[in-house]
Amino acid sequence: MSIQRLEIKLERPNAIFESWLEKWLEEAERKDSRSKYKLREALEALKMYPLPLASGRECAILRGFGSTLCNLIDEEMRQQREKAQTINLNSSLYEQDIKEVVETVKKSKTKTAPAKEKTTKLTKKQQKALEEEEARVKQVTMSGGSFRIILIVDTQETSGKNKKTLDQTRGYLESLHVEYEVRRLTVGDFLWIARDTEGNELVLPYIVERKRMDDLASSIRDGRFREQKHRLKQCGIQHIIYLVEDYGDNEHVGLPLENLKQALSNTLIHNQFSIKRTENHRRSMMYLQGMSQTLIRVYKDKVLLSCDKEDLQPHTPTQRMIGLLKFKSLYEDSARNALLTVREVFVQQLLQLHSLSLERAMAIVELYPTPRCLMDAYDTCITSDEARNLLANIRYGQLERPMGERISQIIYDFYRSDFN
Repeated sequence: MSIQRLEIKLERPNAIFESWLEKWLEEAERKDSRSKYKLREALEALKMYPLPLASGRECAILRGFGSTLCNLIDEEMRQQREKAQTINLNSSLYEQDIKEVVETVKKSKTKTAPAKEKTTKLTKKQQKALEEEEARVKQVTMSGGSFRIILIVDTQETSGKNKKTLDQTRGYLESLHVEYEVRRLTVGDFLWIARDTEGNELVLPYIVERKRMDDLASSIRDGRFREQKHRLKQCGIQHIIYLVEDYGDNEHVGLPLENLKQALSNTLIHNQFSIKRTENHRRSMMYLQGMSQTLIRVYKDKVLLSCDKEDLQPHTPTQRMIGLLKFKSLYEDSARNALLTVREVFVQQLLQLHSLSLERAMAIVELYPTPRCLMDAYDTCITSDEARNLLANIRYGQLERPMGERISQIIYDFYRSDFN
C-alpha cells in the first residue's frame, strides 16, 4: 500500500491580521488619510507572506510595517484576548490555523475565511502616528519647476526680548521681497527649503549661523561656540556659513578684537566653514536676499530627491539630480533635546574645557569612547605623573600634532577631581 503525502498549504496564514488591516485601510480611505498608502502597502506584503505570524512585532520583517503599525496590531491582539473568555489564551496563532485547516481537509469542505471581528477604530493619535511614519519613509521626488525655494528664519531671530530685532528682520526681508517663513529651527538660524505643491519639503545644502560680534564673544566665553560648530558639522548640510555682524566699532564686545578674528580664522581653516562679515543687520539681510536669488537660479531646474543623512553626497552646480534631506528629518535629528550616546555626551563635555578643540576631543574619544574608559585607563597608571600625561602623545588633526602635556593635565584634573 503506497503512502501519499498530504501537503497542507495555508490559504490565508494571517487572516486575522489581514482583517484588521482591511478595516483600518477602509477607515483611512473613507477619511482620505495619508496613512492609507502605508496601510495598503503593509496589507499587500502580509497577503504575500506564506507563513503565520504570531504578533505585531513579528510583522516588522515585512514591507510597510513600521513600529506604529506593529504596536497597533499588538494592542488589538491584547483587546481581542480580553474579549475571548473561553479561548485558550496559551495557544499560538499558528496552532489555531493548523487546526482549522486539518478540520477542513477531513470534512472536504470549502474553507471559509474567518469572520471579521469587531476591531477598535484608530484614534486620532494613532492615525497621526501612521501618517508621520509614512511621511518619514516616503521617497520624495521634485522635478524642475515644480517647487518654490523659501528662506526659513529661526524664531529666535525674530522673537524674544528684543522686539527691535523682530521688526528689523521681518521688515528688511519684506522690503527686499524675500519669500520667507519663521519657524523653530533646531540647528542654525537660517536655511532654505524647496517645497512642492503637495507640501513636501527638502532642505537645500546651505545653512547660516548669524553672530553679532558681542554675541560671538559671549559664546566663546561660555563654550556655546564650540558646541554650535559641532552640531552644525553633525547636521549633514554640506555648506555651513557663519554670518558675522559688526557691533558698532567692535571695541566693547567682551573679548579683544584679535581674539575674535583668530576664532573666525580657525573656524574657516580647521572647520572649513564659510565666513561672511557684514557691517550691520541690514547688510546681513541683503546677503540673505542675494543667497536666495542665487539658490533659486541654481536649483529651479534641478531634480531633487529625498535621501537619508547617511546617503548624502557632495554635489556640484552642474549635476541635474541632487539628493537632499527632508526638513522634518533635519529638525528631528538636530533637536537639542535629542537623546545622545555616551560618546556624544563625552565629546560635548570635553568641548567645554579651555583650549580643547573638536579635533582634539574626537581624537580622545577614538581611544577612550566614554568617561568610564578614561577613568579605567587612569587607574592602570602606576604614578600620578603617568596618569596626568596619559593623553599627551595622542595625535590629532591632519597634521597629527601631539595633544601636549598641558591639555592632558587639564583633562586629568577635571575628571579626577569630579569623579573622586
